[in-house]
Amino acid sequence: MVKALIFDCFGVLTTDYWKEFVGSLPAEQVEPARALMYDHDSARLTEAELIDAVKKLTGQAPRGVEKLLNDEKIKNLELLDYIKRRKDSYKIGLLSNIGSNWIRDTFLSQAEQSLFDDMIFSYETHLAKPDPEIFELMAERLGVKPAECVLVDDSEGHCAAAAKLGTKTVIYENFEQMKHQLKPLLADSKG
Repeated sequence: MVKALIFDCFGVLTTDYWKEFVGSLPAEQVEPARALMYDHDSARLTEAELIDAVKKLTGQAPRGVEKLLNDEKIKNLELLDYIKRRKDSYKIGLLSNIGSNWIRDTFLSQAEQSLFDDMIFSYETHLAKPDPEIFELMAERLGVKPAECVLVDDSEGHCAAAAKLGTKTVIYENFEQMKHQLKPLLADSKG
């Protein structure tokens, strides 16, 4: 039975300019760029170190990369409303690979933050998706088992890692697709 819904931020609750940037890189730079962001999200690289490393890897000016990381993001208001309507029936988590407190400080209002029973950010835990420990920690903090959760994330790799723990997953492409794929997973639950 599903007792908790866990949502990613970038590419789910908001646009993901970093993912688009990485997707535009030559094939040989994609994995090294992802590894750099993973290190930043896990608090092993500061933003300045990330920008410098990305410049060395891609040849792109730090200012352009910095702008990419800090540009205003577009909220997925339709999804936030969906979450609000499910809050009484499910524990709701936000699980994001991020290297700062931007989600709390800038992106989500206090009312939007209150939609989540818990929020875990990789820079605070020094764990980042797809590390299984971060999924286990999210379930623990929500007071459920991993097998009682559904993870909604735009990364196949993150979903695959969570699925190994028994977590049900939906790879987010767009709101209607997510809602359609979630419906049968929630049909036998309390909501």
